This record gives sequence, structure tokens and C-alpha cells, in this order.
Amino acid sequence: MKRVLSVVLGLILLLAAFPRVAVGETAQSHTIEADRVLIYNPLPYNGKENMLFSGTIEQKPEDEEPTGDSLFTPGMHETGKDLTLGKKGPDQHDFWVCIDLVTYRYDKRTFRLAAEGAHCRIWTMEDDSLAFTEEQTAAMLEQFETVIYPSDTGYFGGFRDMGGDGKLEIVTYAMNSLSVCGFFDSYDLYTQEEIAVIDPDDAESYNCLPIINVNARMADRESVVYGTLAHEFQHLILRSAVLASPANADQLGSEKTIGVWLNEGFSMAAEELCYPGSVAEQGYTDAYGRSEKIRLGMSYRNFDTTASDVGAYGQSFLFTAYLRAQCGDGVFRDVLSYWRSADSLPMLTEGNAICECFGAEQFEALDGFVSYSDAVAAKCGSEDEILLSKLALAFRLAILLHEPDGLFSLGTTAPDMPAYTGTGRRIEGGGALLVECGGQFAVPFDADSGLLFVGIGDGGVTEIYSAPEPEEGFYVIAANFGGEWLAIYAKPAEDQILKAIPVQPNEDGTIDAANANGAIFRAIRTGDGFRFVCRSANGTLALSRTSGTGQTMRISDADGIFTWTRFADGADRLQADGYYGRAILYGSYQGGFGYFASGYFENASFAKPQLLRVTIMRGDANLDGKLTAGDAALILRTVVGLSVMNEAMCIAGDADGDGEISAADAAKILRLIIQLEY
Repeated sequence: MKRVLSVVLGLILLLAAFPRVAVGETAQSHTIEADRVLIYNPLPYNGKENMLFSGTIEQKPEDEEPTGDSLFTPGMHETGKDLTLGKKGPDQHDFWVCIDLVTYRYDKRTFRLAAEGAHCRIWTMEDDSLAFTEEQTAAMLEQFETVIYPSDTGYFGGFRDMGGDGKLEIVTYAMNSLSVCGFFDSYDLYTQEEIAVIDPDDAESYNCLPIINVNARMADRESVVYGTLAHEFQHLILRSAVLASPANADQLGSEKTIGVWLNEGFSMAAEELCYPGSVAEQGYTDAYGRSEKIRLGMSYRNFDTTASDVGAYGQSFLFTAYLRAQCGDGVFRDVLSYWRSADSLPMLTEGNAICECFGAEQFEALDGFVSYSDAVAAKCGSEDEILLSKLALAFRLAILLHEPDGLFSLGTTAPDMPAYTGTGRRIEGGGALLVECGGQFAVPFDADSGLLFVGIGDGGVTEIYSAPEPEEGFYVIAANFGGEWLAIYAKPAEDQILKAIPVQPNEDGTIDAANANGAIFRAIRTGDGFRFVCRSANGTLALSRTSGTGQTMRISDADGIFTWTRFADGADRLQADGYYGRAILYGSYQGGFGYFASGYFENASFAKPQLLRVTIMRGDANLDGKLTAGDAALILRTVVGLSVMNEAMCIAGDADGDGEISAADAAKILRLIIQLEY
């Protein structure tokens, strides 16, 4: 064997390198012909866990996200001193009201009956200088009885009536805020017996009556007052449906309820049904068209709104308008009727409720216009989540296409979705970015798998392209820092820091093995996702990614070298264990990356790790990008135990394709070099 090796090595010294011979197919870049492209994340909204990166978009830097105060959300009572004095007459009543909308502090106040109708009583706080006048109270009563009550109960259903007489209590008083027009406190809908279990220490501080609180400071703005009544009455009806559900019978105090996004959308719809055009007049639909949060990919299921950006209200309203256009006027009552009748907790989802309102023809239309990969469908989970995801995409296209009927009909007027102008962004599940591209759009090769790129032209949708899942093959983990791609070694360097090296991707988004410098993993498809392995002299180093965990990568079978974890803030962390200390690469999409090891931290900017496909040449055992005698020499040294080849080297060096590294591979490489084989 030594004689054969000497002869072969002698020949190697006389041989020149020949052009490389590529093995297998590589993923090509994809171009969409369109004027605009909607980049849509089809995964369910789940905070920051299902966020997908749009890929690097060559546009001007994005603006800073706005911030502001959260919405008022009344809840468990913080009580003050009981200020009630003396006995009450038939036209007086004590109500616990929120006297401080900042601390949510409740006190008992005495109210007098100002007006009464067939379905409501209107109460005014005694000695309130800002109380509604008799004329204003009479007008409010007339609007509630003739417009609001029949509309809300007709479209949404009845309410939980603990008073037993079918009447709603409308309690008016001057609140210490001009930004809150009124509210409904869900705890008012519990009975005395239920409250005694939920909050025994302060059980006496709950009204246990169906109540809407109205800010008397709005008395001179009658359209606001009437819209508030319609809006909050819907919240009360919806909460009644939640409490009536058999599935919630054993969930006292922690009932499963409809998401805020749909609840608020229904209440905006209630206002519009009572007073057509009122939502637009209040500026909510225009706020959608101006919203920074919508522009930056906020999910339709994320009701994230601030005092400076209330586009979420407009988005939720437009979604319910789309439901009404697709399913008819009865859709709201149908959803709440479904909620009232559901007898198991798994049934209580918005997706299930909405699915019940769709017919076979609409299901076929949704399935016909877009199909999801098996991986995306698995991450969505249930059939109703898949439908809701497709429905949300069609809803956004309805806003953009303005079609008079059919799947892309909104049923109302709306401003266009605001266009995105950043360089790339992580998109929430159910969120989207609209990119103006003026004819062509190149899908970024670093876009997360599963994202949908929908081309939009004058004639409608031109194409729907789904960023593919990784295929079996070779990859490096890399990050884009200042426009330069850096591959990350599979193991820490001697200084315990995950080393990064510059790489130059090809035009199709792949990189050559010669540029990977040993940071290559092999992707192997498994039953529930992918396993990324790198075989070396130290054994097999593994990293796995499963369909069920989205973008989270984890150690598999305790033989992994590092984990790739996505955090609640949308950032990523690569963490290597098993060495002295701990080596971490922590990154987000904002550019750059940082290292941490044993208390050491440098370069505090961050980058989002990506998988970049590696092209490997058949016979290029040393992965230098060339087919030379050096490859044959490495194989022969490995055969006799003088060298070690990692997994990528073994695959590339297996020139004859028999699955083993042997002298036959070295011989075949030499024949390829001198063109005895092709």
C-alpha cells in the first residue's frame, strides 16, 4: 500500500488543476414581475415566536417605531373608602365606578336615575357639574332604544341580564381622562356568587349588573357618545357569549375569550352598523393607511395601539368589514352564537368560529388562490388556522386590489396599506410588508423559509412565491454585517468566541465550499424537520430544527455543539456549550453581531443568523474550490489514517459515489484531472 501511495503522490506533483466539476443543483434566485410585492408571514400570531425575516431589501433605512401609552383596560378592583351616606330612594343607586383611570381605583358613588326606557336606565352622578343635561339624556335614551339596542342585539345577540328585567345600566360621570370616552368592565357581568369566588376580599366592590360607563366630559359630542354606547354594548354582548359558553363552565375567572383584535373589530363594526360612515369620520380607517406599525408588519391579530398610532383599530374594523362582505350581515351573530354553543375548550378559537361561517364555495376559493407547503401547514397546526391565515392574506389583497366582488372584495372603502421603505424586517405571524418595486422584485436569498411573496400588478395578483424550506445538502450559518456576509464556525475558536469569517455569496445566493472554510453543515431531512450535522475528528456535531418549533434550533441527542434560539424580543442567540466557559453569538435583524464568552463581550450590534447553501464540487475533497491532485492526496492520507476528513469533505471526496472514501476515489479524481473521465 505504501508503494502505491508513493507512486500516486509522485503523479500528483506533475498534475495541474483543471476547471471544477459542479455536483448537484443549487437554489436559484427568484424574480417576480410586479409593480408591488406583498411579503406575508402565513404563520399564526404568537407574540415574537413566529416572526420571519423578510430578507435583505435594498431600500432606505426604516424609521424608528413609535411608542406611546397602552389602552385603558379595567380589571380587578382597587377600592377606596366607602363614601355612601344614608338610605337611597327609588330613583337612586350606588355604583362602584373607576374614579382614577390611571391607577384603576374604584370607589362607590351615589347616582340618580335620569331617564329610563324599555331596555336601559341612564344614571347621573349626584352633584356632578359636568353631568348630561335633561335634553342630552333624553336624546341618549332615544338613540339607545331606537338605534343602538335593536342594531347591536340584532347583529350580535343578547346580553347577560343579572338584573332580571332586560335592562342595561348606562352610568355617566366625569372621568379623569379626555382620551377615554367610556368603557365596559367585564367583571360587572359576574354574579355575586361568582365574584365571591373570584375576588373574595373585595367582593362587595363589584356591581354585578350589565353596565356601560360613559364619560360625561363627552356630553357635548353626541356622535362620540352614541358611538361609544354602540361600541361598548358590543363588548358587553361578546363577554356575555363568553360566559354563556358551556366550554367555559369550569373556567370561572379565567374563561377563554375572543382575542382583543377581533373583539375591537366587532365593536367598530357595531358603531358602523348603527351609524354608517362613522368609523371613517372618526379617522380610524385613515389611521390604518398612516400607521407605522402596519407599515412595519404588525399582525392583524396583534392589537398593538398607542395614543400616537391607532391604526390597529382601523385594521381590525377593515377585517370585520371583509368578513361581512364574504359571509353576509349575519356573520357577527353567527360567530357569537358559535361561541355560546361550543362545548369544549379546544373549539374556542377565532379560527373555528370564523370557519363555521364559510361555505364550501368560499373554502374552495381560498384554497384555489394559494396553497401552503407541508412545513407551513404543519406550523399553522389546525385546518381552521390555515384557513384564517389564507383569509388574512386575501383580506390584505382586497384592500390593495379594490375588486367590486369576489374573494378580493372588501365591501367598504379603505386607504391602501402603507408601503414599507426599510432594508429588511422581521414580520409577525399574520403580518405583511408592502414593497413598491416598479416592475421587478428579486426575492432576497436570505428570506426565511415559509414567507409568501405576492406580486401585484395592474391586472391583479401576478404570482405567489413561497420561500422554500432548506433542502438536503450543505449549508453554513452566516450573518450579514454592514453588507458583508460572515460565516460562523461550527465550533468556538481558541479564545472561546464563535469565530466569524467573511464569505462572498454567488449571485444565486449560494456560497462555494472554498469560502466556507470548514463552517459547513450537512442538512438531513428527518421526520419532523431537519438535522444539521458536521462530522469531525471529535465526533458528530449536530444541530436540529423541527417543524413544530418554527425557527428554534436545539441540541439533538446530547451531541450538539450549539443551540440556535429565538427570543421574545425577536432576536436570535447562538450558544456553544461543552467548552471552557460559554460562547454565544446573539443577534437580531438590525445588522452586525456580538460575541460573549466568560464575561467577555465585544461589538454590541447584532445580526440575524441565516442558513446559506454551499455548493460543493465532486472530487474537491479539501473544499478549496478546485479539483487538484491535492484532493486525491488528502483522500489517500485519510485512507491510511494520516488525515481526517469531515462530513462535507467525505461527501465531496466520494468521487465514485459508492458512499465510502477509498483509494478508488483518489484514482477517479486523477482521471478527471487529466480528462480521462468527464
